[in-house]
Amino acid sequence: MSWFLEQISIEGFRGINNVGAPLELRFHTDKVNSVFAPNGVGKSSIFEAVTYVLTGAIPKLEVLPVAEHGASYYLNRFHPADFGTVALTLKPAVGGASLTITVTRGQDGARTVKTSDGRDGNALLAELNREFVLLDAKTFQNFIDETPLNRGRSFSGLLGLGSYSTLRQALQALSNTRGFNNHFEVSAKTGRKMLTEGQIAQARNNIRVSYLALVGEEPSVTATNDELRVKAHAILNNILLLRPKCNDKTFDDISLDDCLACVRDAEGGPDRERLGKLLQVEAGWTETIGALPQAELMVELGELAKKRDAALEKTQGDVFFRLYELTEQITAHDDWHDKNVCPACDRNGDTSVLEHVHAKAALYDAVTSISERLATASAMVDWDKLTAAESTTKRDGEVPLVGSAKVKMIGSAFTEAIAIELQTRIEVVRKRAVEALAATAVEKEELEKRLPPSLVAVTEKIEAARRLQSVLRNEEISRAEREVIVTELCRIERLKSFLVDASSALSKAEGAASGRRLAAVEPLCREFFENIIFQPVVPAISKRAGAEDLLISLARFHDLQSVSAQSLLSESYRNAFAISVYLAAAALYGGSAKFLLFDDVTSSLDAGHQFHLMEVIRTRFSRPGAANGPQVIILSHDTLLEKYFNTNGSTSGWSHQRIEGTPRTAVLPQSNAVNRVRDATIALLNAGNAQDAAPRIRQYLEYVLEEIIIRCRIPVPMDIALSDDKRMASHLIAAIDAQVKLHASANTLILEPGQIEGLNLAVATITANFLAHWSTGQTQAFAAGSLLGVMRAINSYAESFRFEPNPGSDRRYYRSLSQRQ
Repeated sequence: MSWFLEQISIEGFRGINNVGAPLELRFHTDKVNSVFAPNGVGKSSIFEAVTYVLTGAIPKLEVLPVAEHGASYYLNRFHPADFGTVALTLKPAVGGASLTITVTRGQDGARTVKTSDGRDGNALLAELNREFVLLDAKTFQNFIDETPLNRGRSFSGLLGLGSYSTLRQALQALSNTRGFNNHFEVSAKTGRKMLTEGQIAQARNNIRVSYLALVGEEPSVTATNDELRVKAHAILNNILLLRPKCNDKTFDDISLDDCLACVRDAEGGPDRERLGKLLQVEAGWTETIGALPQAELMVELGELAKKRDAALEKTQGDVFFRLYELTEQITAHDDWHDKNVCPACDRNGDTSVLEHVHAKAALYDAVTSISERLATASAMVDWDKLTAAESTTKRDGEVPLVGSAKVKMIGSAFTEAIAIELQTRIEVVRKRAVEALAATAVEKEELEKRLPPSLVAVTEKIEAARRLQSVLRNEEISRAEREVIVTELCRIERLKSFLVDASSALSKAEGAASGRRLAAVEPLCREFFENIIFQPVVPAISKRAGAEDLLISLARFHDLQSVSAQSLLSESYRNAFAISVYLAAAALYGGSAKFLLFDDVTSSLDAGHQFHLMEVIRTRFSRPGAANGPQVIILSHDTLLEKYFNTNGSTSGWSHQRIEGTPRTAVLPQSNAVNRVRDATIALLNAGNAQDAAPRIRQYLEYVLEEIIIRCRIPVPMDIALSDDKRMASHLIAAIDAQVKLHASANTLILEPGQIEGLNLAVATITANFLAHWSTGQTQAFAAGSLLGVMRAINSYAESFRFEPNPGSDRRYYRSLSQRQ
């Protein structure tokens, strides 16, 4: 559903105090609405109040340094209550009952939203929150000055594609290879997969060796583990001494310690028991040596650590990298409105912090790439077994190294020096393990020579069976772990593929939709721009296929073709370009909000272009000039525009209001302003205060003359209408006098003879007693009595253009100088 803005009510918010009497401004849904206020009265507070209602924040307060406590300035500092209230009354564009949304903010920042009909107010406000609903001069300046990428993203919002653009950015971020792999630890999982594959290969070799020692033959290449277990069980079961321990048991269930006990009980002797232990020790050292990482892997770790150290030297280290990553996350978020403000120090610079951290983060790409390779290689090291091996071979007084190296590897603090030290320690561990294995083998051989062959053979069979049990279990555990890792990596790869495909598909769809809408916006943008500037300058906007960047240029600049808009256009023209883009997009792709709120959008335009922009809005863009156009509300403090507003304020298609007040007391709309000025002036003159009354007389006279011109449809040259010097009243009187004489000469003047005579007398009084002195700056000669005469002459002058439709009825202005009504 589409909505018009019917009324704003504000109390206790920003520069509007109004204790117990909220500022209420009503707007016409079928007219252009303008609100004028001098600086410091509360005009921008109205804009900020609506901004807060729709978006939940005021950007300029959110980017203040933390020390300035921007959140504490949402509420009026002079209001006695600890909350502020803003209410928007919305009228359905299709007709029906109006709806009021009331938003309250507490001193603690708590926000509540209520609607008069009980519907979900937050959902409705989210629908109304479109990029072109709230526009100020800074918005247009940023549109021109932004990077093409950010400009393109904001432009997508103008076209009603903001949600698609946001989703596209999210998918691109999710499918980013570096971020994706880091999040799912792909490098570590890949390294772990390679480690388990190495463990499986080592286990298969150990199975072959143990099976050969037990069975006496190589295992079949096609034999399964269960088939190997059956054969191994049969070998043990065929040994009469061990058969009781094998009956009714699977191979894995056979207690080989019980089997050794049987041998001990049968043949006894400490040498046999020692032989059994030596066989276990020998198997343990063999497994330890096999679990140690190969020298080639350690060399690779050292080289990668060296390359990573070299890459880090070009950066500021891991701490700064984490700082850049966090800064990027904060400044890239839509809630961080001013990209030039650093979230770390709250300082505002001339360049984008987001672009700066992007450039800094790019230096870490090499670091990240090497770190991923380092993580993969590290995952191929069985750190637990390596730690155990170091502990087993450690000598008294030696400090363990493997555990701390693992911690540094996880914490990205693994350097070349640590790699070299670790490599040296592993070689020491390997050497000591090999020496211990050799010593065990020598002792075992000596025992075997002293023991009976049968005892040695049975003991060796038992220990071979023990090793086979262990390596079969280890191989199956490694296979299961590998399957889990492979399954997870496949799932991750499918997710990555989905995200990449979804990002690509959405990018193409969003780009195509944006291209179609851009093609519709550009002609209307050019039309608006032409009617604001009236120069041989043609703007152009374009997007590259599949890209988000929005490029702005000039298709024509006088005699030049396809040139840079930022380089050639003045500030006034640049803002006119941006305004034209926003108006064109709003005219074609409006959302639920059928109203636009402009805050000082003409601040960079000169007087002539201000007038042209207002005429574009009045005749081509807004209701009622454009039947299906949006409702426009213009906030301004420009005195030249106020004259334009006053001129149009009495027409059927324009509604004008003026507000006055202070943030400390109240801000109120000023109705019946002419009569207020008149009464205040007469009161000053009656008190003898001619010095303060004289400027008000000029103001009152200009009001009256402008009202006569408007009501009687008297044509006035453009330069007079926009003039702001002390001779303006004289110029207006001259323009009226010229039209009176013209109609008199044509014998079409509707004024009665008495009115013409009164007109001439009034002009003589006004000119001789006031304008002749005021226009030359000689105000010290005014006397209160003579100025009271001037006030009566002004009223008499106005009465010369009024008539009484019926006896006893109120007097009305003539329709024109040639028509009564």
